[in-house]
Amino acid sequence: MTLSKLTTTLVLWLIMVVLLLIIEHFSAPPFLWDKIVLTHISKLRNLWLDRLFLFFTNFGSLYLLLPAAVLILWFLIRDGHWGEAWFLILSLGGASFIAHLAKYLFQRVRPDIFPFIGTMPLNASFPSAHTAQVMAFVIALYLILRRLDMQRAFWFLIIAAPVAVMVALSRLYLQVHYPSDVLAGLVLALLWIMGVAHLLNTIGIRVT
Repeated sequence: MTLSKLTTTLVLWLIMVVLLLIIEHFSAPPFLWDKIVLTHISKLRNLWLDRLFLFFTNFGSLYLLLPAAVLILWFLIRDGHWGEAWFLILSLGGASFIAHLAKYLFQRVRPDIFPFIGTMPLNASFPSAHTAQVMAFVIALYLILRRLDMQRAFWFLIIAAPVAVMVALSRLYLQVHYPSDVLAGLVLALLWIMGVAHLLNTIGIRVT
């Protein structure tokens, strides 16, 4: 494998880094649109929505995603789908690692415009790891299923996509993230997975 074959992967990951820098730069300190969105969301608060979003936000946590990924990996490896297993590991693991590394590097303070709901995470705000993790998990698993069973991929997307969206929205509703944090988490997940998929395809492991 020559360096030229890695160009697309490296470019995708470079774009990811550049976009994270741009998003953080133009929204720190919290930009006006961040505050406007959180202000409008705060006006929607009620007990039913509090419970709903407290429930859905858990689907972006590694406490749920890791056991689910391990179970899926067991089925993939059992059936001989090693390439797909590596794709899932690198997609979720890489997105989570980069999100937490970015938190450490950017050190953005969590929102304090309105009272938060539930528990305020102790780590930094930018980017949203919950968003990056759930998006990486859903996108990677959809691509895996699309290659193995298109019908299952369709039904998985119908169920999982709304859950991923609800996780992203929950981080805003609970007032634990700025909108730019969530946007950055989405960008991170998409471009990281695109790079991983191209890298594996380049070395002969077809995953898309």
